[in-house]
Amino acid sequence: MPKRLSKKQFIGGALPVAMAIMFAAASAQAELGEVGFEFRISEKEMVLEHPDDMGVKMFASWDTAYQRIANRNMPFIELMNNINSTGNLTEFNMTIGDTDFEFSDDYFGAFIVQSDSTPDVDISSITSTGDLLTLTFGNGGLAPGELVRFGIDIDADPGLEDMFPFPDFRLVLFDMNNMDGQGGVDNSVVTATFEDPEDSSMTATASTQLEDYVVTGPQAQYYNQILRPYSVMEGVDIFDASANVIPEPATATLSVLALSALAIWWKRRA
Repeated sequence: MPKRLSKKQFIGGALPVAMAIMFAAASAQAELGEVGFEFRISEKEMVLEHPDDMGVKMFASWDTAYQRIANRNMPFIELMNNINSTGNLTEFNMTIGDTDFEFSDDYFGAFIVQSDSTPDVDISSITSTGDLLTLTFGNGGLAPGELVRFGIDIDADPGLEDMFPFPDFRLVLFDMNNMDGQGGVDNSVVTATFEDPEDSSMTATASTQLEDYVVTGPQAQYYNQILRPYSVMEGVDIFDASANVIPEPATATLSVLALSALAIWWKRRA
């Protein structure tokens, strides 16, 4: 028959184990939890702002072929911190994809132009190494549910002047309809960094690579220097991607391990 433990013996033996469990569980709960972002890109900023408005889409579709070339060379991006994120989105990184091209500041005088639709977002620093675009958001970053829109400009690398001077983002950041036959290996990678609003040392990242999106209709036939006839109307597409990171339930795992430790301790004391 197991020996009955006195109250003093039970507390003296169990308390250190219980305290260790509580400390480990508290540490697990202090980690940054679920984070994620939504990324969307289109040649027409107004369509990003009003994605479900057919009137806006029709208006955006009736442009000139030359205007569409310019728009596809300088597309707009919408970036949103997921409503369920436990941290603020403080940094965003984007690779160029096709390394024959680069992010340029020639047209805007900066590597991005901020949309008038999200003027209150503080983009405190913008840096680029040509093939990598980095945005840092001030004032604590984008809180869960907040978004920003901004435009980028794409140019051919120096020494490649013979290439079309206004490259289509659909061929640089990804290859629509897998036009290069490489299956997305050279497509752009987008990455967001998140921070706990109360403790900036607690961070997490989420990342994804853009796919070779399927494009149908007239807009799949006209790109780079291929001009559409005046009588043809091109639709406007939105290409989206998302990345989410949900950490393993460390607290639950620790609880199971703690119960096992208590059982072993009880057996040894019995």
